[in-house]
Amino acid sequence: MRLLAALTIGAILIRTRYSSTITCVLFTTMLLLGACSKAEDHDVLDEATIIPESHNSSSSSSTKSEKISICSFISAADVDAALGGKLALGPSKEIRNGCSFPVQFGFDGNFLSYSRLSRGHYDANKNWEKQKGIKFEYINGLGQQAFILNDGQVCVLVNETDAFIVRAQIVSMGEELPFTQEELGAGLIEIARKVEPHF
Repeated sequence: MRLLAALTIGAILIRTRYSSTITCVLFTTMLLLGACSKAEDHDVLDEATIIPESHNSSSSSSTKSEKISICSFISAADVDAALGGKLALGPSKEIRNGCSFPVQFGFDGNFLSYSRLSRGHYDANKNWEKQKGIKFEYINGLGQQAFILNDGQVCVLVNETDAFIVRAQIVSMGEELPFTQEELGAGLIEIARKVEPHF
């Protein structure tokens, strides 16, 4: 299992001989372990669907359970409302163990997503609490336990074994972000509250 670069959130100033200073503001969170990287893949996979249990055992053998897309956990309108209507989002798509909304701002590839997280990877992310220079805050009233890292990633422990993550990658070059880092964090927490009952 390969290790990834840890959190990179902040402002990076780049100078080139062709242009003046270009400010790249990056709100992103890279998880520690390779399995977390798999949760970021933007491929459409069957793993991102849930098959509900049938409540009628007599008909369960003759009727196929309807697949529910993980992207149905929250609507694009609810995501937009959580962010104060300040960020344009494209159509959602299923990714490995989760759902991603392309962000129509800044660089291509910017996104907001939520996905399942193992207990082990939840605990690994929690270890960032001990690191200097990392903004780490616990969130009350969300799951069994929840925290937010650098206002760019929300991790929620649903029960003893299951967890999920809500995060955003928003890179802007030469454009002013439509919200502050704190406003983005508040929006991610709101999204986490809306999708938590489905996990």
